Amino acid sequence: MDNTVSHLSSDPLNSINHKLDELLTSVASLSERQQVNDEIMVELIKFFQRFREETLEGQQVNVQELRSAAEAIIYKTNDLMQSSVKLTEAVAGGLKDIGTKSEQAAAEHYRVLRQLAQISLRKLPVASGRIRSVFLVHMIESWDAQVDIYRAMRADDRFEPVVVSINRAFPGDNSYNGEDVVSRALTSLGIEHVRLGTQNFTEAQETLRFLAPDVIFRQSHWDRDYPPAFSTAELAFTRLCIVPYGMSIVQKFSHSEALPTTISPMAFDQPYHRSAWRVFCETEQTKSYFLSFQHSDPSKFVLSGYPKHERLLRSIGHGQWPLPDTPENPYRVIWAPHHSVGNDWLAFGVFHNMYMDMLRWAQRAPHIQFVLKPHPALFALVVRMGLVSQANLDEFKRQWQALPNCTIFEGQYAELFAASDLMLTDGLSFLTEYQLFNKPLVFIDSRRHVQLNALGQLAVDCAESVNTLAEAEAAVLAYAAGKPLERDETRARLQNIMLPNERPSALIIVDAIAEGLGKERASAAA
Repeated sequence: MDNTVSHLSSDPLNSINHKLDELLTSVASLSERQQVNDEIMVELIKFFQRFREETLEGQQVNVQELRSAAEAIIYKTNDLMQSSVKLTEAVAGGLKDIGTKSEQAAAEHYRVLRQLAQISLRKLPVASGRIRSVFLVHMIESWDAQVDIYRAMRADDRFEPVVVSINRAFPGDNSYNGEDVVSRALTSLGIEHVRLGTQNFTEAQETLRFLAPDVIFRQSHWDRDYPPAFSTAELAFTRLCIVPYGMSIVQKFSHSEALPTTISPMAFDQPYHRSAWRVFCETEQTKSYFLSFQHSDPSKFVLSGYPKHERLLRSIGHGQWPLPDTPENPYRVIWAPHHSVGNDWLAFGVFHNMYMDMLRWAQRAPHIQFVLKPHPALFALVVRMGLVSQANLDEFKRQWQALPNCTIFEGQYAELFAASDLMLTDGLSFLTEYQLFNKPLVFIDSRRHVQLNALGQLAVDCAESVNTLAEAEAAVLAYAAGKPLERDETRARLQNIMLPNERPSALIIVDAIAEGLGKERASAAA
């Protein structure tokens, strides 16, 4: 490729560099306009997507068809914009130039053109003048982290929020799916949303771009969880805003991870973090972790607090328990197993070692109600790793749910936490979140998990740690018999860290976005 580009650059009339220099000038003039004809941008997006599909799928590029498409865009631009600012002949030349290059050179040319188109898209104002914010929701279990932001934007004339339900694939899953589950949950919550459960890359990309978002919120930084159309690289046409889906409490993410510092780059230095326009940090400690990697403009990290924590607090007094009340007034236990069941990786999970013992305990303890709240990836992963057979898992779930004092609960969980008496868990984010309710938390320590960071160690210090199910049973029975809650001072320290601001975090986030975009637009108009 280097030799090809060098050869092309030697011709000053057809040089890619020359064309791109002119194209940059064109993009700059486009960004100065107050409004840009959406139809032209749509045609450009379709063109780029078509070229992308052919090159990435290894198809023979039909340069004649592409050239015809490029000329149609040029014609439409001249026809529609007439006396207004229009794409310069450099853009026309840049598009036509694709049809004159070798397949290899055309692919490189396209890549740069596409990047420039994404830059121009980011600079274009929404015609309504409102800030369009798109929320990509693949995991309803984490919607509590962003729903307050969405509602704050709904109530703010500066914003136009749009929720989009999409598919996902967690470790253990063989395909992307689950959009229908997310959509039903959003509907039950009264959240209007766009459904984007398509498996077609181009359709997903075009639909998202047609929404013309000023900012996009994803729910996690793990690209592997998302269909390719929603990966970090494919969202470069707009501004990415990060609100974490859970607090990071570990130093690293696997025993084999070699750390450049005491903080794992997997949690704070991924492409999604580097590409983000704003990162909203839940604690001062979290912000310091991001800043330590020196990968971005420090001003993009905002100490906002965490909307999920405030959402959890508001549920106190509004608990909803999925099992019926009985005259015996049963003790209510949430059993929340994590999905890190392997011996490498995080290695907190112990479900595979104790699930049948938990069933036997529940069978002989009708005075205790157990709600199994699994991590959404747990069941598929234990089967995929060969730790539990599908037949044994299905039989366990059948027997568990057949018991009058047991059920399985998935989805949002604030009201579940509020209605419970105690949590039994092996980690991770619940170690911090459940502490907001000032209720007993029994931590089943796998004794093989990765090291905790300072925040994680403080969270564990607030809990009662056990190593075996027998010890866990004894701890639960003691609290059920009236054992008082301990570690109040330690828990208060943790809660102060988790709630750093008096002002609601959702409002801090909304204002930070409006202020940041306002400065960018004022600068572009100057």
